[in-house]
Amino acid sequence: MWRIIFKCMSARCPVCGEDLPAYRGGVDIYSPCDGCIDPHLSKFRPVKGVSGSVLRFCKCGRRHLDAVMAHVAGIMIREGCVPEDARLRDIGAPLITPALPLESAPFLPERSLVILSPHVDKGTAETIMEDVPEVKGVLRGDMRTVPGMMDSGTRPHVYELLAGCDMRCDIIETPSGALSIYRRQSRLHIEFSSGKNLKIQTAAREILSLRPENVLDATCGPGTLGIFSLMAGARNVVFNDIWREACEMTRLNLRVNGFHEGFRVYNRDIRELPDLIDERFDLCIVDPFPGVDPREFIDAAKRLAENTLLIR
Repeated sequence: MWRIIFKCMSARCPVCGEDLPAYRGGVDIYSPCDGCIDPHLSKFRPVKGVSGSVLRFCKCGRRHLDAVMAHVAGIMIREGCVPEDARLRDIGAPLITPALPLESAPFLPERSLVILSPHVDKGTAETIMEDVPEVKGVLRGDMRTVPGMMDSGTRPHVYELLAGCDMRCDIIETPSGALSIYRRQSRLHIEFSSGKNLKIQTAAREILSLRPENVLDATCGPGTLGIFSLMAGARNVVFNDIWREACEMTRLNLRVNGFHEGFRVYNRDIRELPDLIDERFDLCIVDPFPGVDPREFIDAAKRLAENTLLIR
């Protein structure tokens, strides 16, 4: 059960300018009302020919995720982006926002879905934004390629924002309460919400056991693990990431989650930090980009901290 509270009214989306709230338990935002209908659409059968009644809005203004994706699919078929026998699973990835662990498919309100598809073009994306109110943004990209920056020897990869806004929020439950972690989905990797967040579980065991006062989140991404460290009582957390976009999202997420002091943010290669930071940490967290050999990162971490936590 979830409701919205505003912990920091100054946190605004750098893409569209809307307020970015922090979320806490309370009112369920995705469950159906008495009038909502599950269309029971198969993701493996062609979308063409789906009854218009399936696409209708409920009196509460929400529709089942599959109905929304069928609406999107119809537009993409009409515009020639996908073949006429396209199935729901061929259209792209639906990314809800805010994302949280769900027991069943959600019934979506307005501006609660970002579409990622390798098949869509700009004109079609703009039509989707005009015709499908649940859609907040449309990205062109392939989920098999992870957005972000691997290390200093590689160029960053990003998805293309074709229309709307790509800012999403993942609600992450921790032993110290819920975190609201925002990310521009064209710039940072996708994480799917589930009942158990393995990264948080691994970090929580270490942090709640050591109770570190000084923490280095050396490959921080959007800042999740370092912000949890602050929630768990760390007095000083240094965030670092080689990808500038990750550092910007970390700063934003610190504001959203109510932190205004007790931290610094660096935009450097982790291997450079021992020569830049004259400080000894109780714990260094290393959560490397997918596919990166972490051995040099671990060597740097050991020069900086008494304890090292590698997230794999």
